Order: sequence, then C-alpha cells, then structure tokens
Amino acid sequence: MTLQRWDEPKYQRITAVERQNGKLVVSFADDTTVSLATELLLPPDTHNPAWNNMSFNAYEIIVPTSAGEVEIPWTTIRLLTDKNFATHWANTAEKQAEQVGLRLRELRQRRNLSSKEVAERAGITPQSLSRIERGHHDVVFTTLQKILAAMGCTLKDLAEVQITPFSLEPLLKHLESVGLKREWVKQRILPESLLDSFEGGGDKEHLAEVARHISRIFKWPAESILNFEPLIIDSAIAQAARFKTQGRTQEIQATAYAVYAHFLSLIVLDATKHLQTLSLPTTAEEVRQAVMDRYKFLNFESLVSYIWSLGIPVIPLEDSGAFHGACWRISGRNVIVLKQITPYQSRWLFDLAHELAHVILHLSEDRPAFIEPEEINPFHDSEEEWDANDFADELLLCGRADELAEISAEKARGQVKFLKSAVLQIAAAEHVPVDLLANYVAYRLSVANHINWWGAANNLQITDPAPSDLARQVFFEHVNLDQLNPLDQDLVMRAVSQE
Repeated sequence: MTLQRWDEPKYQRITAVERQNGKLVVSFADDTTVSLATELLLPPDTHNPAWNNMSFNAYEIIVPTSAGEVEIPWTTIRLLTDKNFATHWANTAEKQAEQVGLRLRELRQRRNLSSKEVAERAGITPQSLSRIERGHHDVVFTTLQKILAAMGCTLKDLAEVQITPFSLEPLLKHLESVGLKREWVKQRILPESLLDSFEGGGDKEHLAEVARHISRIFKWPAESILNFEPLIIDSAIAQAARFKTQGRTQEIQATAYAVYAHFLSLIVLDATKHLQTLSLPTTAEEVRQAVMDRYKFLNFESLVSYIWSLGIPVIPLEDSGAFHGACWRISGRNVIVLKQITPYQSRWLFDLAHELAHVILHLSEDRPAFIEPEEINPFHDSEEEWDANDFADELLLCGRADELAEISAEKARGQVKFLKSAVLQIAAAEHVPVDLLANYVAYRLSVANHINWWGAANNLQITDPAPSDLARQVFFEHVNLDQLNPLDQDLVMRAVSQE
C-alpha cells in the first residue's frame, strides 16, 4: 500500500511554534510552515487563553486557560491548513462512522429490537438512529452510551460484535409479516441483476435498492423497510377488497397482492393510453351478440379479445395465493385482473365473464374497485356475486345453467355413473360449451348434494391452447411497453411471465 505524506512522521511532528501578529506560526519536521488565526484553534467556550505561556511537544501545542490547559493536536493544525489531508480525514471519519453504525445495527437486530423501541429508550428520534446506523451521522460519545444502554449493551459489546455481511433474507422475512412471500418478491418484484448482487454478499446500497423497489409499489418509506419497522398496507385498497373471514394470514396476503395488482393496473393503463375507450354494453345478451357477430363463436380467446376492443385491459396473472381477481375504474378507465393457476379454459372464461359483470354492473365513481378475495364460483352468497354469476350464466350458458343441469341429471336417470355421457349429449344438443356445463354440474353437485364429481368434470376440460398463453398473446398485442420506463417494463414482464 502506498503511504501518503501525512502518514510519514515528518508530516506530523511539530518543530517550532510562535505567535506573530495574532496568528500562530507552526513549523513541521518536513520543512513546511503554516500560519493560522489563533481563534480557530480553541473551543468556542474557551476563556482567557495565555498564548504567551504556551508550550509544545512533537505532536501538540498546550495553551493555559482560566479553565485549565487546552491541547491542540497536530491534526487540528493540518486539518485547517491542508485541504487534501482534510478530505482524507473526512473519508476516514465517514468509514469509522459507518462501522460504528453497522455494529449498532447488528447488536439491535441480534436482540430483536426495533429501531423505534431503541430510539425511544435512548431519548433520540428513530430518524436519528437510522442515520447513525447507516453511517450518515456522527455520534457523540454520550449518545453512543445511551444507545448501547437502551439495548443492554456496553462498549465492549460494540467492540467485539462481528458484522454480518449484508443479507437479503432478514428483510424478506420481515416482508412476509405483511403478506409478501419471499420467493414471490424475488420472482415478481426484484430485478435479477439485483438478486445476483447478493450471491457474493451484497452491500448496503444493494439492500437500499431492494427497499426502493418495494417502496414504490407499496408506498412504505424505504427507511421503514430497512429498519424493520411495522408496515401497514394501504387502507383504501384493503377496504375495497371487502375481505370475508378466511384467516388472518390469508387476508394479509390477499390485501398485499391487491396493492401489487393495483400498481400493475396503473402501469398497464399508462401503456395502453392509445386504446379507444368505447361505451360499455349493459346486458349479457348484448355482450354475447357482439362477440358472436365479430368472432362467430364465444370462447375464452374471443371474449378476452372483445373486452380489449372496448378499451379495457385484461391482465393475466398465474400466482398462487388468496387473491383471486379484481377490476378497477381509474381516471374513467376500467381494467380487469385475472389470476388463475388452472390450465382449464372454462375457469378462465367464467372468471373473465364474472369480472366483466362487475365492470358493467357495479363499478362507479362511488365504488371504483371490486376485489375477489375468495375463489370465484357460481354459488357465492353476496348479492353482488350473485349478480355477476347470473350475468356470466346468461353470457356463457344463455341463462340456462340450472335448466341444463336438471336436463343432464334426468338424462343420466339420476345416476352419477351416467352423468358424464349425459353432459356430453346435452352440451352438443343445446350448443353450449361442454367444459362450462361440466363445471356447473360439478359445482351444483358439491354444494347441493355434497357429491365430488370434479374428476369427471376435469376430464371434459379444454387445456389446449393454454388459456394463460391466449391471454398473454392478446395482452402483448395491445400493450405498448416502449412507453414505460425500464423499471415498469421489467415489472410488467415479470408479472405476466410463464415462470
């Protein structure tokens, strides 16, 4: 390592000191001499300095005062007269402050204490503690003692603690407390390049970048994320969800995902500003007739294409979890989010028809959101869900779902073993999709008779082409990703990816 000139003894050693015309002239062993005003060298509260009685040794100047002797070290003189040394000293002090901050953070996390709790005990603000832990604020000795005491630690603990390399896992674990599963965060939110930076041991800036990515979606302050402070989901989104009781954990996860889906919707609406927004049909019969007139048949691909033609984006997501879909009205435009992991076209088709019903029947300026916290099925118990199910039935099965199920049961002579054959025959005779009829029959049997007929119904499902592939294809035909910034582009691509 190359030695700087201030590392050499000659630079540090004082050889002569005298006072001339109110200034102090100091000579060093490296043959340099500096001159500076005496008032710069003493603390502001110093009284009656006796400069005529001062003395010095190789490394400091001693000045008698009314309160006792004041030592002026060589570093103070060099800092005031050598800009390069002052810069070096500041950098060194910054690194030292960073090390102290990291050690304090390590001690706090080992004791499972929040930054708010420690700050209150120490009599400082959480913001001040955050700056100290990040090395952005010099900490005086008395404050350092208060922080250590607040954690039940000593200076010895501070000196001995080993700093754990920056790891993503503690932060991800903290996010799970608000419903963000760690693998989902890695897969959907954080760029791969950022994740790669932690393979060899990330640094504090990488961790700060992680916090910024989370912050821009969920609106939590980045410092609160980094300090493991309690995080609260957007209350407006939570209220819009109208969650049913299904367990606190599922409710938290559904709410968190709703916030994420809403953020995606804002981005997609921005990327589809070129689309013309048309007047909405008012009935299921109007929708059915419009789809049949344009596409000659009604299936998942034709319905999703029709909805896009109205200027309504349909965002296909395949994440698992408690959230099951949503629709929003944002600045006069509508958007639908479908979330399914099934490969069956019929399920995607029913959910899409159901969400379209909410857009037409329920969204308004007073109710700009409708979020599905439970799996969509034909037998929901709320009035709005019945409205949406009736709309989907009218659109997909011509409003004859119950009638066709009864006819199928009669055709099977009331015997489950003949029901599959009966459903096939009735669907062909009545010109309705066999997979949709099979699903409705299975739902009805499970609810009314507690009979599990899903195995047979699943054998009648259409899976090729995959509905998720169809939805993505139509999605990318309409979305102009070039209008988005790179972060939003990446977020959208990761959201609708097949992984």
